Amino acid sequence: MDENDLKRYTVILGGGSGILFQPLDETITYILTAKHVLYKDVKDGRGQKIGEELIEKINFSYSNDQSTSIEFEIKKDENYFEHDIADAAILVLKENLGFNQIFVDERATGFDGFSLTGYPAIKRVANDKYDRQVINTLISSNTDLISLRLFIDHLDHSQITGFSGGGIIKTNGDSLLLVGIQSKTPIGDCHGEIQVVPIKRFEEIVDVYDLSKLVPSYLSNIELLINSIIGYNETLPALKPKLQIAIRKQFEQVRCALNSIYSSDYVKKLSTSVTGIKSKRFWTSFLEYALIISLLEVDGVDEDVLSKMNLTKKFIFSDSSKDIYDLYSEVLLFASENISDNCQVLLATNQIPNSPNRRRMLASEVNLDVGNVIDIETIDRVQTSSKIKEIIHLKAIEFDCINSNENTLNQFSIQQFEDILTEIKRLVYEFFNN
Repeated sequence: MDENDLKRYTVILGGGSGILFQPLDETITYILTAKHVLYKDVKDGRGQKIGEELIEKINFSYSNDQSTSIEFEIKKDENYFEHDIADAAILVLKENLGFNQIFVDERATGFDGFSLTGYPAIKRVANDKYDRQVINTLISSNTDLISLRLFIDHLDHSQITGFSGGGIIKTNGDSLLLVGIQSKTPIGDCHGEIQVVPIKRFEEIVDVYDLSKLVPSYLSNIELLINSIIGYNETLPALKPKLQIAIRKQFEQVRCALNSIYSSDYVKKLSTSVTGIKSKRFWTSFLEYALIISLLEVDGVDEDVLSKMNLTKKFIFSDSSKDIYDLYSEVLLFASENISDNCQVLLATNQIPNSPNRRRMLASEVNLDVGNVIDIETIDRVQTSSKIKEIIHLKAIEFDCINSNENTLNQFSIQQFEDILTEIKRLVYEFFNN
């Protein structure tokens, strides 16, 4: 994901902006926005404002076709849902637009890398009406509102108007993180200050109206992840379809509700970074890990089996860009909590090591770089890390177990996928017990 994706997920919504978000239900798409964008002033006979009322219709436009307006008829509590107090609202589009690589982030501090995206009024006459302003500092925050200052701090109300409903958003590897929606801009000379409705207020709308959760749809439909796991592009062309059929059959033994696992405390300890679990690569890797465990378990796997297996074959995800040897040192400490003796760590990373001896390494060959150890937790981890037998990159099973035996597997016909599966299970068992 890059800056262009920030734009793709941001729409023009009337005089304001909105953020596209495909929730757990893959048949719909949300537009998250500021509630006040959907209201108009009510005036008396003398032209004095006496209140506000919800508008009946609003037009929106996608970033790649800004000149084409799409009319949305607002039906409160049917396709439009608002917060009773906060400046937050959700529009529901009855279609899947594919905007499913976005995660909510409930942080209240630490906004490095985040930007405000939207369509300010001062650019509405341009061909490209989109704009992005980088967040500089946090001014204040509470449960109801976050005040931030933009990097360009001389912007006033007139230059920020139109951003209302836009996102406070950043790229996170192969996904986006959304922490909130721009609310009303302070009147007058605001020195680049913006006020943001925390994403938690939108989750409250979802809970009150029993809407589909603000998590990507592939957490409820693993079919959306399976194809990226069973590519097998590095094996014999003739073997590739055989493996794909066999492994897809094996996925029937993976009985995991990823959306349930996503909200569990268990999964938060499987990534070396806080934002690691908020990426599609994490969940693809976790599902591949579950598949591998299913090849070792006679009765398949569910959440309980995975939790127990994590003591002896622990899954860890790292989105670090460190050299693989430095990364192994870091992982050795991180993975050393709540494990059994001779634990094998199955590591998933953004980059795949290019040689077998870098994809599988004995723990005794990893140099622990603990620097100046001063805290008790690190000291304890140094001690418990001796329980780890080895670190195995997740892709070693495909490259150094399956692909290295491709000629043997290719002897079976495509109709013999059950025999292929039996042979793969034997190979995987031998691989882990070698």
